[in-house]
Amino acid sequence: MTTVKSSQYKNLYFTYALSKPRPSYNTIIILDGLPSNPSVKDQLIQKLSQHGLDVFFPRYEGTWESRGEFLKKAPSKAIIEFIKALRSGIILNDKKYIAQKIFILGASFGGGVALDIAGQNIADKICTISPVISFKKVVGIDTLENYLRVVFPRDYRFNPKNWHRLLEDDLWSLDDNKIKNSSDILIIAGDADDQIKKADILKFGKKNKIRISIYNLGHITLSKITKPMLGEILGFFS
Repeated sequence: MTTVKSSQYKNLYFTYALSKPRPSYNTIIILDGLPSNPSVKDQLIQKLSQHGLDVFFPRYEGTWESRGEFLKKAPSKAIIEFIKALRSGIILNDKKYIAQKIFILGASFGGGVALDIAGQNIADKICTISPVISFKKVVGIDTLENYLRVVFPRDYRFNPKNWHRLLEDDLWSLDDNKIKNSSDILIIAGDADDQIKKADILKFGKKNKIRISIYNLGHITLSKITKPMLGEILGFFS
């Protein structure tokens, strides 16, 4: 079994697993939803690593083990810095690791972050699953702030003002992003998603000329990736 280790880059705490018998330097960054339980992603990390990918799972600034304040700035900014560091080289286990290709796999909230990053054209390929297109349109999101404060009081540390900026698409807006290489992006959506409307995803995909794959599922998180879906994702990244 692949060993999942941890490290820190600036504010970002991240877990990672390198493919065996040696790193492939084909790097995949996974971006989780909101809320989440990072520890249950170890199984996905190991699966991806066993398919020849070096896997990195950063926690957003101000969440879980990462330092800083959540939503003080768009989460994509710290992830972009992390990607640039992987390109230039970071120290892992006393050795310098330099990514050759970088892929991003983001789900739900993380899918929205991934699409925000897509406008920067710094990743080789991006796959998003049930991505948030607009926080204004997420069904049931009005109750999420209180839920996070009650259930995860120490794991998501944010200012109410910035939370409201998020809900108004003021923290970041995909309408402001110009995606250049749409062929390098894949969106996977659930046909019966009760949180992110399929119609909104299809509209966004058509506008940006992004391929969309629909599964007969509801809202899809990283923990709900099926075997056929994983096969499609790996094929896309290859």
